[in-house]
Amino acid sequence: MKSASDTVIEIIDEAGWSYPVSVRRIENHRPMANIAIDESGNSMMLSELLNRAQINKFRSPEHVEEVLTELCLVESQHRRVGVLGKLKQAFFADE
Repeated sequence: MKSASDTVIEIIDEAGWSYPVSVRRIENHRPMANIAIDESGNSMMLSELLNRAQINKFRSPEHVEEVLTELCLVESQHRRVGVLGKLKQAFFADE
């Protein structure tokens, strides 16, 4: 499985862009691309991920990796639900 940063760097390379690259340009190029955020199979659309990054440009491939690695870690932690959370979802999901 490719990391989010590897996928974004690949998109930038395939498009033939040089750094710095505008986040908006990447979003407009492949907004619906499905990006893996962790090993558990959680993913999100590229446009949603980049929107949460709250930056305007990536300065380098290393900057892409730095920003998206941290962001994916945070997103993954938010999506982890323990046994009690799953029970709450099962019983209170319709509320």
